[in-house]
Amino acid sequence: MFKVNVAQPADALLHDLEGRGLIVKMERFDAKLGARHWHLGFAKRSGTLEVTDLGDECELRVASGRDGGWANALAEELAGA
Repeated sequence: MFKVNVAQPADALLHDLEGRGLIVKMERFDAKLGARHWHLGFAKRSGTLEVTDLGDECELRVASGRDGGWANALAEELAGA
């Protein structure tokens, strides 16, 4: 599993990701973490980017086997921005 934090609030990050063509495939509240959590990806393309709202920042995760050829690179790009 690849994991990185991004210094951006969830609403702004989600807006940025939707502008890049990603869609929300799943949204839920993670009771264990007490946080909002989403799975995003491209329509008709493999790969999933997980986003967890941590307040002023977000945690991005890409589970093993779910990169789809883009998710790890996008997470690294966002963390470096």
